[in-house]
Amino acid sequence: MADTKLELSGNLLKVVAIFLVGLFIFWGFKAYEIYWNSQGGNYPREISIDATGTAYVVPDTAELYLGVYSKGETSEEVMEENTEKINAVIAALAKFDIPEEDIKTTNYNLYPNYQWTDDRGEYLDGYALDQNVEVKITDFDKVGEVMEAVVSAGANMIGDVNFVVDDKEAAKAEAREDAIKKINEKVASIEKASGLSLGKVMTYYEYEAYDYGKGYYAESMSYDSYGYDSYAPVIEPGQEEVQLTVSLSYKIN
Repeated sequence: MADTKLELSGNLLKVVAIFLVGLFIFWGFKAYEIYWNSQGGNYPREISIDATGTAYVVPDTAELYLGVYSKGETSEEVMEENTEKINAVIAALAKFDIPEEDIKTTNYNLYPNYQWTDDRGEYLDGYALDQNVEVKITDFDKVGEVMEAVVSAGANMIGDVNFVVDDKEAAKAEAREDAIKKINEKVASIEKASGLSLGKVMTYYEYEAYDYGKGYYAESMSYDSYGYDSYAPVIEPGQEEVQLTVSLSYKIN
């Protein structure tokens, strides 16, 4: 009976030993595989190539930023004056058949106007109100006339006139084609210079450069306040540059 127990114990030890050896071999190969992969052994080798394409397009929309600034002793007085002037400005815009959806109030800010002197310290010097409006104009021949009309109507804040492209997709498609053409030229140059063979495209990425606009800048107060006669400035939209950067990742064969 004792011999049987001893024999069973010996067989169990052999099984355990074989299991441990197998486990050691398995994890040994696994560790080697991890190391080899970390060195790039089984990962597909890739190279990323990028280029920026450019297209030029004539803007189709002018964005005019205007406003009315009012100041008075009471908030009620300021609001009444500002409302009267801004309504006159809107009425002036209506004469140019500008759609209502292209006239948008972007800011309405009523605030106490505090001042400071050595004698009085800080004190309340009435109230002030800023109201700003964004106007989109598609007929560029009217831009100068619109500016003259709104200033005459009471607008005393005129900001930038930005010329933009309402739909950039066609220009972006042209810039994309230009970028990919440049990438193909780079691929041919790299293969020739290095002897590498680039295969299929693995990833694609693109982004457009920010466009801060360009345009005409008018004075921040009405022309009449400077003693000038009202006049309609000549506005030239020029052309807008649309840039699109494309990045392609190729598998190295």
